[in-house]
Amino acid sequence: MSKIKLMYDVINTMKEKEVISGIFKAEAKKDQLTIARFTNEFENNLSTGETKIKLNTELDYDGKKVKHESQTEFTMQGHHRHMHHGFMRHMQHHHSNQCDELHDDQKCGGIKGKLTKLAFVLNIFNQMKVEEKEDKSIIISLTLNEIPDEMKKAFQERMSQRIMSEHHQHQGFMKEFLTLQEPKLELNLWISKNKEVEKILVVVGGKQINDLNDSHDLNLNAELRLFS
Repeated sequence: MSKIKLMYDVINTMKEKEVISGIFKAEAKKDQLTIARFTNEFENNLSTGETKIKLNTELDYDGKKVKHESQTEFTMQGHHRHMHHGFMRHMQHHHSNQCDELHDDQKCGGIKGKLTKLAFVLNIFNQMKVEEKEDKSIIISLTLNEIPDEMKKAFQERMSQRIMSEHHQHQGFMKEFLTLQEPKLELNLWISKNKEVEKILVVVGGKQINDLNDSHDLNLNAELRLFS
């Protein structure tokens, strides 16, 4: 089975859905102690722009405990145009920033940066494993033990900028995940026989060395489950 054709079919199927709803859960641990839990139940009507979000957050980090619950409903006016143009502006801005981050010594679009990103994408596709079940559903699995330094630096700088700009309570522990030594990433994707995404599971782990040269194990488990 062609991996590219499979992903193409999945993307086309998902973009034709009128309503996308599901639940996102994440749990972060430091040395086997849970330091954060997030739950986000959502429903997004892609035709009308109506969105419902129910968020639960629990933090137990750096001597502070925080619990937060919120529920929001809103409609994005003119959402089709806004989403399209906003997405294009974001992609242009993202590309410009990535070029600055990846090519300090070259102009934007330098061949070295393009080849680095292309090699990373091809490596991902090469390592992806596709398993087809008897009921025609599919499981895609991927394990990454090595991430190119250029891509790692770009990701860390982008996430660091986002964390600093959002001023959330969870800034501290998120910064710790940006300093992981030899991070390992595992991804599993469940796809129905109708080429719809049912569940995504991501596991990130590694060691973090603090200023006192102490080593800590950090693990992040995140699951996105979409409803039919």
